[in-house]
Amino acid sequence: MSTYAPSVDRSSPQFNGLRMAADEFFQIPDDGYNYELIDGIVMMTPSPTPKHQAVLMEIATQIALYLRTNPVGQALPEIDVHLGEGLAGGDLVYRPELVFMRSERLPQIEDKIVGAPDLVVEIISRGSRRFDSETKKRDYEHFGVREYWLIDPERQSMTFYRLEGDRFAETPPTGDGFSCQVIPGFTLDLARVRKAFQPW
Repeated sequence: MSTYAPSVDRSSPQFNGLRMAADEFFQIPDDGYNYELIDGIVMMTPSPTPKHQAVLMEIATQIALYLRTNPVGQALPEIDVHLGEGLAGGDLVYRPELVFMRSERLPQIEDKIVGAPDLVVEIISRGSRRFDSETKKRDYEHFGVREYWLIDPERQSMTFYRLEGDRFAETPPTGDGFSCQVIPGFTLDLARVRKAFQPW
């Protein structure tokens, strides 16, 4: 069992770049910065912009309202997801903007999610476009995420991937709606998401 318990210096991201296992990563104290564990290396992620958060709130609200009357699972924003050991051999812990887990999988969740969620939503931030669209897409595909939504507020674009066999296939929406397979009966209202691209 790890005993990693450093003091906290909130003036700088002191954990950025450190190599550690997932159990150590989950023990680091909050220093005010956002981190993910990428192939065993702690990486600081950018703070979200207001537009980023407005888009997240719109998507999360649509899903939450649907689940209120159709309780088929749970949507969880900004929660650690320990996918497992990455392709380079180190642990992978991502913190997507939003994940969805089917009801039958909820009893497995304690203080974090271990394994692939059914749905992952990533909203691209400054400097994260290639990482989200290439590295994370590859990892979510490898671990079996059933749907991956990649939302780009700056380019005002939305790309949807669905797992077919062991590969992601891009799935174009129909008109102003995207029918989600992992949340049965739910259709994302794309017109409302597009309005959130320019919230004020």
